[in-house]
Amino acid sequence: MDQITAESPRIKKFKKDLVDSIPRFPNNKATLQALEQMRLVDLLITFLGWRVRLVGQRPRRVTRAQALRHDPRAQALAPNIEAFLNSVTAGEDLTPYLSLSARSEGFTIPDKNHPKGLWADKDFLLNAMGFHHFHLGLTLEPGGHCKRTNEVLFALVRRDEFEIIGLFTHDAFERNVQGKMTSERRRLWSTFERRLAEGVLPGQMYIGGMAGMGISGSGIPIAVVETAFHYIRQIKWYEENLRNFEFAKTLYSEGNIPAKSKFKWGIDHLDLVLLDEGAGQLVRIAKGLN
Repeated sequence: MDQITAESPRIKKFKKDLVDSIPRFPNNKATLQALEQMRLVDLLITFLGWRVRLVGQRPRRVTRAQALRHDPRAQALAPNIEAFLNSVTAGEDLTPYLSLSARSEGFTIPDKNHPKGLWADKDFLLNAMGFHHFHLGLTLEPGGHCKRTNEVLFALVRRDEFEIIGLFTHDAFERNVQGKMTSERRRLWSTFERRLAEGVLPGQMYIGGMAGMGISGSGIPIAVVETAFHYIRQIKWYEENLRNFEFAKTLYSEGNIPAKSKFKWGIDHLDLVLLDEGAGQLVRIAKGLN
């Protein structure tokens, strides 16, 4: 159920587009071949596992702003935070506020000897907690990113909601020389656990991680894995039915049906879509995580 046994030209093109989209490091023949040799489901998991580090461009309502109310650092950065949250509610591109690695470190071949181990191409705090973090600089650097700030804003980003978790320094990502959590990292974990326990009954079991589904042994959020398998099932069903042009015609807008269907698979941020660029048609098959 999780695999497409006979790959159509449309599937082969989709796999190539996914491979070309994922930032590889190092960008060499070995990383390229590793992606090219993946099954479609594994390639989707890899793509979505990277892409979820970015944020879909759409307006969102800001919630839990009170989390910043009594933080003196938030008061000192008030103009920066206001400008950033205005971008959030206006639906502007938030990529410049994200860490640089979110854009450049999409896939590397797993290597236990790497300094970061199997987490080299993953955002540990995002996968473990479901929280994105954003820099708050007011000016754009030549590379297209906002000026880096030591303070970063952690938030739980849904498709239509931006829930503020709090303001933390970069020490939240670090351990001290003894290998123990820094005080800022402990504060972040404490905030995460406190939020996770909200509304939970005594003795009730709950799981952290993205969408509250935990993470797999490979470090990929279960939510990402489940999304990839759902997309595979959708692709399989549509591939079988797209052979019938009478079915394909039902996907086009009225009065905009071409003589021949030329749909191709694509990912619009995290959403699975079918596109016919010649007919100017996009069909959103399934929605992603943010």
